[in-house]
Amino acid sequence: MTIWFVFVTNCIAGAQGIKDTLLTVTDTAYTDTLATSTSSGKLVSATLADSIIAYAQSFSGKRYRRGGTGAKGFDCSGFTMIVFHKFGIKLPHTSAGQGLVGYEVNLRNARKGDLILFRGRNMRSRRIGHVGIIISGKGEPVQFIHSSSSEGVRTDKADSPYYKKRYVKTVRIF
Repeated sequence: MTIWFVFVTNCIAGAQGIKDTLLTVTDTAYTDTLATSTSSGKLVSATLADSIIAYAQSFSGKRYRRGGTGAKGFDCSGFTMIVFHKFGIKLPHTSAGQGLVGYEVNLRNARKGDLILFRGRNMRSRRIGHVGIIISGKGEPVQFIHSSSSEGVRTDKADSPYYKKRYVKTVRIF
C-alpha cells in the first residue's frame, strides 16, 4: 500500500523555489522527494534532507543570539527549530527537548537531516546543551551545521576534539 501526501510551501529567500513535497509512505519504509524548480523553471528532484540542509546553509554566517530564532540571530536550538519548521516539522526550542524527539540512532548510522546533540560547556554534566543538523551522508565523516555561540551559523566536524568529547547522541526525526 502506498499513500501520497502533498504539502505546498511558500518560497522564501534561500529555499530556491520549493514547490511541492511528496512523501511516499509504505508498509515498512518511506522515501521522500521534493519537486523543486531551478531559475530556468525546470523541475529537479531532491530529498527532504537535502532541502533541509540547503535551507539551513542559506543561514551560514548568521550571528549567534541567545534565545534567537530569526532576523537578529539564532541560538543552536532556535536555528534547528526554524529550519525544520519551514518543512512542517515542529521541534521544541531547547536542545534538551530536541533530544527527546524522534528516536536515537548510532552515530555510524547517521544520515543527512539527523540531529546531533552535545553536552554544553560543563564537561561534568551529561545534560544536552547543544544541537546541530547532520549534513554528511552515511559512511562519510560526520559534519553538521549549527549556530555556534562564538561564530554563528557554521559547519563543523563531529570528530574534532572539541565536539568528540562532548557528543551525547544522534536522533532521527523523519
